[in-house]
Amino acid sequence: MNNSNLFPFERNHYFYGKLLSVEDFELEQRYMNNKRRLLNRFLFGTGVATGLNVVDVDEQTVSVESGFALDSWGREIVLEEPILSKLENISGFDACLREDADVIYLCLEYHEEETDAVHSIADENPAEHRHRDFGRTKEGFRLYLTTQEPEEELRQILSVKSLIECPKVVWENEEVRITQTLPRFVKKGRGAELSVRVENHGRNTVAFSYDLVLSGFIAQDGKSVMKVNFDESLYEKTGDYEMRFFLFAPEGSSGQGSVYVDPDTVLLQLSDDQTEDIRVQSEQTVTLTDKEESDAIKDYFYQMPMEQVAAAGYQAPIYLAKLFVMSAVDTYMIERVENVPFDQYVANNVLLGNLNDRLNVKENVISAALKGRGTDGTGDGSQALGQFLVAQGVADMAIQGGKKGDVTFSPEITHGIGLGRVAIILGLQEDKTGIIYGDEDVFSDEEEISGKKIHVRLAAKVNEDNGSFVIGAKLASSTTGGRIRVHWTAVRDQHNVYEKNEKRIFIKPNLLEMTVRSSHQLEAVCENMVEKAVQWQVRDEGGFIDEKGLYTAPNTAGVYEVIAQSVAYPEVKASIFVVVRE
Repeated sequence: MNNSNLFPFERNHYFYGKLLSVEDFELEQRYMNNKRRLLNRFLFGTGVATGLNVVDVDEQTVSVESGFALDSWGREIVLEEPILSKLENISGFDACLREDADVIYLCLEYHEEETDAVHSIADENPAEHRHRDFGRTKEGFRLYLTTQEPEEELRQILSVKSLIECPKVVWENEEVRITQTLPRFVKKGRGAELSVRVENHGRNTVAFSYDLVLSGFIAQDGKSVMKVNFDESLYEKTGDYEMRFFLFAPEGSSGQGSVYVDPDTVLLQLSDDQTEDIRVQSEQTVTLTDKEESDAIKDYFYQMPMEQVAAAGYQAPIYLAKLFVMSAVDTYMIERVENVPFDQYVANNVLLGNLNDRLNVKENVISAALKGRGTDGTGDGSQALGQFLVAQGVADMAIQGGKKGDVTFSPEITHGIGLGRVAIILGLQEDKTGIIYGDEDVFSDEEEISGKKIHVRLAAKVNEDNGSFVIGAKLASSTTGGRIRVHWTAVRDQHNVYEKNEKRIFIKPNLLEMTVRSSHQLEAVCENMVEKAVQWQVRDEGGFIDEKGLYTAPNTAGVYEVIAQSVAYPEVKASIFVVVRE
């Protein structure tokens, strides 16, 4: 009974002497199932409730962990135990392979089948129609592969995030997608975070720039026009990148704010020798409200018509994973797996409670970034210095009396320059000599230090998820107590999300297609390493590469891995895959 009707409801009325038929028993099951599924659909939603993680076991095999999900009609889908399967054994694989797709989606949908074949006593010709009826209906599921993504409108209503965020695809082709995301609701007098996400799963390097015209918002520098720049060659090739910008909605704003891409300023470069002047028409609007954002989101949700909620995700599968694959001739290889790419998760009460807390933290971070103040109210403001964001502030700390080695911690301080990694510089205010950064012993002799009321050593612990930090002051000598003033400076690299001092190797090009027996020169780029010598090797007899990086393909078509390993730092290595065709 693959029933997908949620209503209307009709149930049996029982009385003594009533003759029960097959239709009566089916009505009984349908009534109970529909009631339960209606509650599932409207109270819990659609998507993964727990488990169902997809893991690439090897280059051609995935494992789907056990788990539980609700489909778009509120029907329960249960995987009691993990499933291990090669992609080629999953329905839809042949069609995906024929399309030579780089991205394949693993989908899950509800499915049931009749089991327990039995003989029916109502069969008039039992000799000819044995086992034509079934005694059980088994509820289950079906896994299949597809290259089709959900439509943009459907993508926005598949997840809980759609209540909070308002995404807009600025431009896309078969390989590249540029998406801007704003909050759906912004309270006037507060800030908003605009994110620009770049997805590039092709072989070209992408670079672009355009101007954003703001209405109802102002940028962090106080202007109504903001420049967006991106150059993939400046990053390690991962295929997914995100830039974040802070906007502010003044108190006098109207009820609507918008972000408009100026089409005359859009430039896109897909490779070193291919530049396109692209015209786009992209305007993104959000609601500017006098309410708290959480209250506006609740109003928006509860005012949606029932038929709109019921139709959301109509017959939509659950996209369990996005598989990035490489195919050549009749073989393929899984590069990586991204779980639940369209955020189809069931929101339970625990999640919603944590989500609300997260919204409050994020709101504090954005407000601090725009107003330039930490949570202690003593920030001096944040500013952009080249590619770095800098914020400064002062923390007054009360030090209780104690002995040498005792530690006092400040309250959590929001630095105001966003989430992620930051560097915190601490300085101790001195009565006469100004601010001392580092060990104050350098500027004072032992007699002066021993005569001080409070002598401390400072450190900071950063919380990357909350955009905050805590100052710790450790007593270097015993004291009777008092107060100290700590000046802090927070610095964040606003362009590069990777640590500057991390040793890395990049291979150019990062992906290579060749014919059999041909040759190509590879280059190993070493970052943050004095010794730049590398050792080359090819796995699985996939050709030959000399000490200078000249790679020669083998006689057999396939996909082969080439590795560059640092001689001085053996733990640092990088690899690329070479697709060799006939």
